[in-house]
Amino acid sequence: MRKTLINTIKRIDQILMPGFIGLFGDRPSLITILFHGLFNNRREIGMNIADPQQGITLEYFRRIIGYFSDNGYIFVSPDDIPDGLDMSKRYILITFDDGYFNNLNVMPVLKEFEIPAIFFISTNHVENGKAFWWDIIYRERVKKGISLERIAEEQEQLKSRTHDEIEAYIVANFSSNSLKPVSDIDRPFTPDELRAFSEEKYVFLGNHTSDHGILANYTEGGARSQILGAQKTLFEMTGLLPSAISYPCGSYTGEVIKIAKEIGLRSGVTVESRKNYFPIGPAGDDIMKLGRFTLWGGSDLIDQCRFYHSEFSLYKKYRTIRKRLK
Repeated sequence: MRKTLINTIKRIDQILMPGFIGLFGDRPSLITILFHGLFNNRREIGMNIADPQQGITLEYFRRIIGYFSDNGYIFVSPDDIPDGLDMSKRYILITFDDGYFNNLNVMPVLKEFEIPAIFFISTNHVENGKAFWWDIIYRERVKKGISLERIAEEQEQLKSRTHDEIEAYIVANFSSNSLKPVSDIDRPFTPDELRAFSEEKYVFLGNHTSDHGILANYTEGGARSQILGAQKTLFEMTGLLPSAISYPCGSYTGEVIKIAKEIGLRSGVTVESRKNYFPIGPAGDDIMKLGRFTLWGGSDLIDQCRFYHSEFSLYKKYRTIRKRLK
């Protein structure tokens, strides 16, 4: 019943969204967009080598950049945010999580539009050439004919564990060989590739912990080790010290924010779907928990982009009411 209601509200939004934007406007703000792996085409997605996640192809990514560019958004780097943004303008920050080698394919688009992007790296995957656990679950379960719904449930359950616990689960269920990537589609960068990538003009690197550690599952010492370890390894690999962190799976606590700031990180991004209104500055913790939107390759691009930069939608209103009633 609830799903039917939500789908109905979203369909009405699609019809009325152009009018909402005209009526309610688009306030100055910072929008942050989340990406993970990037596929060359739909055929690569259908190979089931990696979890499609958002199902973003290179052409779809280019259309996203074109949309926001055509609509007057200014693309910024993570270093621009703590230094202060003009509060009369609209900005967008493009982010990629994890450290997939296939992120290299975005370079022609970044160069074409002359825009920066930040790539948050899980350093132990790069250093040790390990596959990402959610891809392993997806690939192995699809082979056995398990439904996508059950695969998603299994992945969600594992998010309550530390990396060591997840890896032990992977080995127990699929063997240690499953930790090896099977192609360029699912593998992370190598250290040499990441070093060369980091030297590109429009590329910024960010901290995504050593092991893609879901930080709320760790002790204070464990969380510090995950964040500091990634910071040190990225410096050793590239000579660069990240200024921003992406919390794996959006998981953070007040203690995690405190640790990140002590280590020297100046901003942090979550997976909370919201715009970031001004002022955004180094004072306080708001800059350490910036909202971030997710776009989906299987859904209409224009509808999604309108939804994210619109000041009003029926679905947003519905979510606000439900949150207040809980």
